[in-house]
Amino acid sequence: MSVADPQQDFALSIDQCSDIVTQTFNIRAATVLGYSIKELYVKLDMIVNGKTILTYSETLCGPGHSKLIFCGRKKGEHLYYEGPVTLGIKEIPQGDYTISAKLTNQDHVVVACADFTVKNYLDYY
Repeated sequence: MSVADPQQDFALSIDQCSDIVTQTFNIRAATVLGYSIKELYVKLDMIVNGKTILTYSETLCGPGHSKLIFCGRKKGEHLYYEGPVTLGIKEIPQGDYTISAKLTNQDHVVVACADFTVKNYLDYY
């Protein structure tokens, strides 16, 4: 029996880093599925300076509705997303920010997970 590690084989590329907060930038993300996804759920946690301040969850793929084109993909298939992202934030106060994302399937197995961290020590004034 082999167990897939959801913390491996995930790639993320950001085309531009200057003024990433205020501008639109393009990302590319890819992974190989270790598990099939008939249903897919996302849970996001926003962590500021080590404390979770916001949790968000949503069904992305489920019976009767699919918000993503890769709903229904099978184990071993590739997931790939490429497109623009706009944060639209004027400025980020100093501190450490982490967005923790976890994707689980219909069997409550983690299909993919990633932490995105921004450390801002700039003084805007």
